[in-house]
Amino acid sequence: MKKFQKLNLIIQALVVYLISLLCSIIVSPLFGKLYIAIFNPRLTGGLFPSPDDPGALFDGAFFAFFLFLPFFVFWLTTKKQCLIWLIGAIIPLSMVLVGGTKDFVWALILTIVGYLLAKGILLIKEKRKG
Repeated sequence: MKKFQKLNLIIQALVVYLISLLCSIIVSPLFGKLYIAIFNPRLTGGLFPSPDDPGALFDGAFFAFFLFLPFFVFWLTTKKQCLIWLIGAIIPLSMVLVGGTKDFVWALILTIVGYLLAKGILLIKEKRKG
């Protein structure tokens, strides 16, 4: 952890973005099912019908990204955390804003949960040290 914090700020931000993206892709089926349960979209199936809508998996990856980005930003970086988060969230946030208020509210909730998880881990780590 200390070696990571000694890296250049741009390298830290890129690593955090990549880790967040990979984690959100890995758990996108879970968040896709959550998206289907909450938003109840029309399941089209596309050319190859399947039980899960691929669009819902894409939206699930978006919502997972809103959870993992603040989690890793506020857990791993120490400087300019809000700026790193804002730069990483600009494009997904603009896409969610197009979706309507319900999408935005859920993105905001997941962002707050990710932030609180990171701060909770840091608090527990600090209390164990001292």
